[in-house]
Amino acid sequence: MLSKTRFDIHLMQEEDRLPALTLLKSSFFHDEPLARYLELGEPADFAENVINDSINDRCSFVAYDTETNQFAGLCLNEIKFKNVQYLNTESNEKLYFILHLLDHLHENVNLFDEFLTDSLLHIFIINVQSQYRGFGLSSRLISSSLEHAKQFNVGGAYAEATNIYSFNAFKQQNFQVYHQLNYAQYDQVRLANLTDKTHDQCRLVARPI
Repeated sequence: MLSKTRFDIHLMQEEDRLPALTLLKSSFFHDEPLARYLELGEPADFAENVINDSINDRCSFVAYDTETNQFAGLCLNEIKFKNVQYLNTESNEKLYFILHLLDHLHENVNLFDEFLTDSLLHIFIINVQSQYRGFGLSSRLISSSLEHAKQFNVGGAYAEATNIYSFNAFKQQNFQVYHQLNYAQYDQVRLANLTDKTHDQCRLVARPI
């Protein structure tokens, strides 16, 4: 079992840009169920924009192995506001499809009203290097994000957990399910064979802060 003290978890900075971008391209886009199933590839522009926003918003966290100085994982977050309309303008058709699916999870759920707040922390992407999985690092990255978000006076946090592993990490941090969507039922043609129980559905999870 890896010791908790082996990891340095800190707010994402400019010097973390390259290793974070590399992890997204080499791991996240290949391991995330929808991205893998739809053969998304490595959308460089999208990845760079996500990293830019994460650094600028100063509410995302990264983890390093202190023994090897290897980049171990990330939790990319953003602050969402109640009265701002967020449009899916992604030009990559596969990415547009994925983001539209995630938006569909929110169709009948208003988390701003649920938590009586004008702002929420959105945990957008969480990913850990394969050799560091199973040691609770995802949960620790989420915990650091929640604690840091308190300074922004957000009323809650939410995420779209796209597989059972991320869902379990959120459960460890007391997130509750507000809606869930079965992939094959959502699109009976395009996602018909996405039926493995470890990643056959997406869950909208949230909790107050």
